[in-house]
Amino acid sequence: MPLKGSLFMGPERMVFGRGVAGDTGIYVKQLGGKKVFLVTDEIIAKLESFSVIENSLKEHGIEYYLYTDSDVNPTDVQIDQGCRIYKEEKCDVIIGVGGGSSLDTAKSIGIIARNPGSIRDNFVPNYVTNPYDTPNKNAIPPSIMIPTTSGTGSDVGCWTVVTNTAENYKGFCGGWMCMPKVALLDAEMTVSMPPRLTASTGYDALIHALEAYYHLYKTPLTDMYALSAIKRIAKYLGKAVANGKDMEAREQMLLGATEAGLAMNTGCALIHSSGLQLTSKFGLSHGETLAIMAGPVIRFNIIACAERMIDVAVAMGEVVDGLSVFEAADKAAVAMQRFALSVGLPVSLNKELHNQAKIPEMAKIAFQNDNTYGNPRIPTREELEKLYLEAYQD
Repeated sequence: MPLKGSLFMGPERMVFGRGVAGDTGIYVKQLGGKKVFLVTDEIIAKLESFSVIENSLKEHGIEYYLYTDSDVNPTDVQIDQGCRIYKEEKCDVIIGVGGGSSLDTAKSIGIIARNPGSIRDNFVPNYVTNPYDTPNKNAIPPSIMIPTTSGTGSDVGCWTVVTNTAENYKGFCGGWMCMPKVALLDAEMTVSMPPRLTASTGYDALIHALEAYYHLYKTPLTDMYALSAIKRIAKYLGKAVANGKDMEAREQMLLGATEAGLAMNTGCALIHSSGLQLTSKFGLSHGETLAIMAGPVIRFNIIACAERMIDVAVAMGEVVDGLSVFEAADKAAVAMQRFALSVGLPVSLNKELHNQAKIPEMAKIAFQNDNTYGNPRIPTREELEKLYLEAYQD
């Protein structure tokens, strides 16, 4: 039987500030760790900023095993292999460093380190509509997440996205037993992001906040974080894209992404579920897919939550005085598309590059995605097909 009330989760400790990654060794000791399983990707592992973390572990006499088999889209094979090594090395703390993929890999390894079977046995089909009951009944080992992007919110969230290679689909794992103990939020770790990645991950955070604000399962707590994140990201993402060394912009973007990640306790909604198909079918980046689907989906949702869309438009800096309710609400779509273009993201598909014959299959898969059922207006498959068609440029 589903539990009553609204579930809101976050790490036990969120430490925000420049240089906090240099204290990693201290936090491992506080967690009682003797040997760390350190998860990142091969690119991050070579950065000077990553050595700050390694040096802190060495300084405090903490052994670690470095696991870099983390792809942009983490797979069940990588995670199962990582768990095997975690056990063989007798590690007792997990640290994830990187973007959402590395953090998801770290947390997913933690799931099966303490629960039976493959990560495939721990997928949660109804993570939005029923997040209370998950197959992983035991908590992950003590974990520390250190983000190097300002976008996914995985550092303060309890869900992971994993590719099932046997059946070729992405699924969700996690729940409240998968929450990190500590999130170290250090803007100095994000400076190495190039402009395009800064834009893509930042827009992802913006859509997390947007969807949380009008979500079917929104709460007063998620509302508070969501609207603040929208305002903050709208103000600072462009600055971070224009000048990656602008530390105020980097700090504010990391804070905005954290707010959006906490707001995402609701789960995501239709922009995400429809956008995921554009990645799998056309190879577009996650941020690009969200920028493309934002306009059509926002306009589709207006009749269900016009007042909330007006709040979003105002938070994005739009002037709505003197407009009708629906005209003012439409400004949310205008603002999201204009903002995407300003940071170099596309807002439409191209008939020559993106085969429209794939629309029925994309609509079918999006219709089955649980994120769709957190949307304030649930589409039919036919309406999903229409939304995809609206995403094409004239």
